[in-house]
Amino acid sequence: MEFSMPSNGYVFGSLLVGGLLSIYLPMNSLVSRYLGSAITANITFFFMALVTSVLLFGLWGEYATLSRLGSVPRYLYLTGFVSAFIVLATTFLIPKIGVRKFFILTISGQILTAMIVSHFGLLQTPQDPIALKKIIGALLVIGGAVISTL
Repeated sequence: MEFSMPSNGYVFGSLLVGGLLSIYLPMNSLVSRYLGSAITANITFFFMALVTSVLLFGLWGEYATLSRLGSVPRYLYLTGFVSAFIVLATTFLIPKIGVRKFFILTISGQILTAMIVSHFGLLQTPQDPIALKKIIGALLVIGGAVISTL
């Protein structure tokens, strides 16, 4: 399989999202400290996310997509629970272990899980079998992240 780099816009967008993750998750953790509750901070986060999503939905006029809600397999609606758990866990964990360690562990978990998901083509993703060079690459990325915190 030939490796091809995505267009510059996608690369920039992905880097931007990564940077935003490194800012917004600690921000939500800080909201938790001000409020004295990780759960209340989570509610605040998702309320603002809902308001933003509804505004964008209205601006882009995607009303016709509502008729397809019934076609989504029910188990996929668990993404809401997963999102809530991720944000709540982040809000709790960052003050305990720090931003740097949190993201190194999070990225390591993402790399390892992504390799499994890709290997088996889970969740209708393109199947990309695990190979020795991919394992070595993942270990180098994770090792580099760990070394950067020493």
